[in-house]
Amino acid sequence: MPVAITGNNTPTAGGVVYGDGTTYATTSAGTSGRPIVSGGAGAPTFRPYTLPAADGSANQVLQTNGSGALSFATSSGGFSAMSVFTSSGTFTIPSGKTTLKVTVVGAGGGAAGATNATSVVGGTNGGNTSIASGTQTITTVTANGGIASTGTDGGAGGTATNGDLNLVGSGGGNGTGGGGGQAILSVGGGSSLGGGAPALSTAANSAGAGGQAYGGGGSGGTRPGQSSGGGSGGGGGTAIKYLTSVTPGNTISVTIGLGGAGGVAAFTGGAGFDGVVIFEY
Repeated sequence: MPVAITGNNTPTAGGVVYGDGTTYATTSAGTSGRPIVSGGAGAPTFRPYTLPAADGSANQVLQTNGSGALSFATSSGGFSAMSVFTSSGTFTIPSGKTTLKVTVVGAGGGAAGATNATSVVGGTNGGNTSIASGTQTITTVTANGGIASTGTDGGAGGTATNGDLNLVGSGGGNGTGGGGGQAILSVGGGSSLGGGAPALSTAANSAGAGGQAYGGGGSGGTRPGQSSGGGSGGGGGTAIKYLTSVTPGNTISVTIGLGGAGGVAAFTGGAGFDGVVIFEY
């Protein structure tokens, strides 16, 4: 038997056939390139793709909103900026930021110096670096400075407390004897950022080198005519802390540890490098 379409068996050009519960009918012609959308029990229709409105805000991402239109939004993942403190001061939490990643690095220890005789002169410990409450209440986070060398043995690396991750700095190398009675200048201990002082030539008496990056320990003075040289300073410890639910506009106090001094002698030991605090947000 014939099927009734719009009452006269003549379909609409470009339309879509659908059942209206009694007969078969056709929709009106759709615009080229548009998708068809169900009308439930009613006629289906052709609709334009729903696109998000333009936004003048740079670096935003396009996100889905379930059954609604797509929209642009600010990404909530990761950190996009940082502030680096190389001297003590106050950090103000930026507008719109409620989570911070903070890296706290203690200063490097000083190395021992060497004399023309068999004695060595010890250096001083690296200073501690910390963050503490300003107007923002936080638990104090401390990265201890590297330990100085007081003789031919290298100093130990610094430790850290109250970080989500606490890292111990590398210990300094020993100023042990080399072939032909030459002293080997040891390498300074590094922090998590590296930077222990390099070993220098033992061909002649010389002063040690200073730490090469934040928290790096100094290297010892050398005296090739003797059986040993000064030991190197240890690297500073590191604490990594995530601060959550902080309030923009509040402040955090920053204290930067100073590098330990090298032992003053005929061939002075290298100084440690200062500490650092890095805020990421």
